[in-house]
Amino acid sequence: LQRDGEELLNIDSVVGSLQAEIEAIHMRMAVQQEKRRAVEIRILQNRARISPMRFLPTEILQQIFKSCLPNDRYVIPHILSAPLLLCQICRRWRDIAQATPELW
Repeated sequence: LQRDGEELLNIDSVVGSLQAEIEAIHMRMAVQQEKRRAVEIRILQNRARISPMRFLPTEILQQIFKSCLPNDRYVIPHILSAPLLLCQICRRWRDIAQATPELW
């Protein structure tokens, strides 16, 4: 009977050790996941920097912007449609849209 009690204590000790290892692994996983998220953000930022859209000439973007306008003669401004929507994409697009009188 005493031997059974010692074995149970030993098993409890092993289970405790395993639980501590599992918790340490979870902590390391959390650290690695945070590092991965930081790298993914850097990847997205770098992709945006080398996007072909960034290198289109202003004149081509102006033509694209004009083609985004509704066919109505008078445009009712709305934040979710051109030309106001185009002004929300990035600073360059806002500057180009604002400098293109045909949009307004």
